Amino acid sequence: MPAMKRPAAAMETSAPAVTATAGELQRMLTVIEEEVLPKTEKAVQEGNKVFGAAVLKDAEDLPTVIAETNHEMLCPLYHGEVYTIKQLSELPQDQRPPPEQCLFLSTHEPCCMCVSAIVWAGYKKIVFLFPYETTRDQGIPHDLQIMHELWNVERYQVKNKFCSSKSIKELIEALPKKEQAPLNDQVKRITDKYSDLSTKYHTEKTANASNTLAFG
Repeated sequence: MPAMKRPAAAMETSAPAVTATAGELQRMLTVIEEEVLPKTEKAVQEGNKVFGAAVLKDAEDLPTVIAETNHEMLCPLYHGEVYTIKQLSELPQDQRPPPEQCLFLSTHEPCCMCVSAIVWAGYKKIVFLFPYETTRDQGIPHDLQIMHELWNVERYQVKNKFCSSKSIKELIEALPKKEQAPLNDQVKRITDKYSDLSTKYHTEKTANASNTLAFG
């Protein structure tokens, strides 16, 4: 089968670049730590995975629109990002800002299903804390494996016509050195909490009769 040519328009335009100040990064990390993580801790108790997400208004102080977490015990498609979009879609319309005016924040780099869902929902900017490699090391290698097996790629294009994505680590590294230390301390604290939750999930999943996920 001949290779498909990319439409010219896809090569001429791209989504806006993701940038962040130290204050904005601190805000994103605080949303993860204080709004997403408590929901994830409760959800892991119910047998769900550790992945969560939030939608922030891309405005001063990055106000939270919604913060949610993984609910695969309800439906295998309810990854953190998909469940967040689903819950947001059920809010009154006046509480749902246009997606192009928002930032999509994920605790972990979105899998192929989730990044597609984010794009289909209209979000242009994606920021995540943990890259695929961390997810793999936490015992969930499926993100990388599925993309490789289905499309023979390592990951999606991080800057493309539809969205731009960036890790918090990359954004921190772009800051002046003097601004990095407190953010790295916050990342370390959050990382330790997610490592503990990941261990809990993997320790308990084999005894969870309700966990019939194809990719546990």
